[in-house]
Amino acid sequence: MMRMIKPQSSRFIVPRWLKWSILITGTILFLCSAFFIYMYADINQDRTKDNDEAAKFALQETALKKVDQVSSYHGNKTVHIVRGVTDQQKNGIVYIDLEKKEILKESFREDNLSLDEMKQEWMNACENCEFKNIQFAYEESHPVFEITYIDEKNRYVLDYYQLNGEKFDQRFAFKQTDS
Repeated sequence: MMRMIKPQSSRFIVPRWLKWSILITGTILFLCSAFFIYMYADINQDRTKDNDEAAKFALQETALKKVDQVSSYHGNKTVHIVRGVTDQQKNGIVYIDLEKKEILKESFREDNLSLDEMKQEWMNACENCEFKNIQFAYEESHPVFEITYIDEKNRYVLDYYQLNGEKFDQRFAFKQTDS
C-alpha cells in the first residue's frame, strides 16, 4: 500500500516583495515619527526656555512669593508674563523684559479682571462673535488682554482691553478669504 505525501506548506510563507514592502514602510513610519517627536520637543523647549529664568527674576525683584504661571507675549519685543501670589495672598501679574533684565509693569490691583471674567464680559458685549482665545499681552507700554475672535462680518479680530476691562484703543481686523 502506497502512502500519499501531502504537499507541505506553511501559513507563514509570504511573497518576498510583501516582506520588503512592509519592512520599508515600517522603517519609514518609525523614522518619520521619531523626527516629528524630536522636532516637537525641540520647538517646545525653545518656546519655553526662558520661563524658569523669568519666574526666578519675578520672585527676586517683586512682591510675588509663589509663581502660578509664566507665559510669553511676542509683540514689538518678547515680554514674559508671570502670574502669582504675594505673602498676603494677593494675585499679581508681572511683565518682564528678560533681554534688558527689567520689570516693565507690576499689577497687584484688586480691580483687575481675571481671564475668565474678561472673557465673560466680552462674550456679553459681542454675542454674535466666535471666540477663539484670550491671553495677557503688553502693547504700547500697557498691560492688556488680547482677545482673538471672528466677528459678525467674518473677520479675524485681535482686540485689546485694559486689565480693568475698559476698551484699549487698539484693534486689528483681518478679512478672511474664501478658499
